[in-house]
Amino acid sequence: MIILAYDIVRLEEKLIVKEFRKRNVKLNLLNVTSYPLHFSNGFLRKATVALIRPVSMYRAFYTAVVLETNNVYTINSSETILTCGDKILAYKKLLENKLPIPETVVAFTTDSALQAYNIIGFPVIDKPPIGSWGRLVSLIESSKEGILVAEHRENLPSTQLKVHVVQEYVPTSNMDIRCLVIGDQVLGCIKRIATSGDWRSNVARGGKVEAFKLDEELAELSIKAAKAVNAEIISVDILVHPEKGYLVNEVNGVPEFKGFMKATGINVPEKIVEYVISKVKK
Repeated sequence: MIILAYDIVRLEEKLIVKEFRKRNVKLNLLNVTSYPLHFSNGFLRKATVALIRPVSMYRAFYTAVVLETNNVYTINSSETILTCGDKILAYKKLLENKLPIPETVVAFTTDSALQAYNIIGFPVIDKPPIGSWGRLVSLIESSKEGILVAEHRENLPSTQLKVHVVQEYVPTSNMDIRCLVIGDQVLGCIKRIATSGDWRSNVARGGKVEAFKLDEELAELSIKAAKAVNAEIISVDILVHPEKGYLVNEVNGVPEFKGFMKATGINVPEKIVEYVISKVKK
């Protein structure tokens, strides 16, 4: 039995379900917002493989934890989802595997954040360690702006959101490259381009997408990034530094792919379903 765990039904989940049904594969849909997860539940124990797709990082992580306790093979694993969902943990794994990332400093208070801005040098990027879709990611161009951002973050209720991940601003940051990896294969890459008036290229913020030619260096970097965080299905966001070359900016353990499909024409749900079924057969 295969489980598809989710919390919000996006286009991606609809397409994955459609692909399973085309193959007449028995699929159990698990809405984690309405079904309680028991650490020794008979229904869960009947499953062989679970595809973890909640939008919320912590829902995805905890869902994978409970399913793994029930001896269910999860894609991705709880460890991978947690690592990808926390940028500081992800950077640790990437650096341990000698992968290039933007120059980064971590700060915990307004005062240390201001010091971090000066260490990196303006303009800088400041973002919390958790979060997606470019939320709370700030481009700071002066000490005055930095004080406003740091003080605002200091008043947020979440301890993690108070943490500052301060990074160099890559001059081409109004675009990035996203590569999608399934198993040992890089399906392809796209270029995400920020819309006018915004420097963030997230598709969720209206960023435009174009197919991007996959070269040998990009393919190798993407595979190494996936292996660094022990991911099976992952997207890798890469910046292009004018002097340093490719830099791994983020890894996504529950990747969205509608923008990728639009740009490349690749049937991503088909590839995902084939991969999940291959794990059942093992």
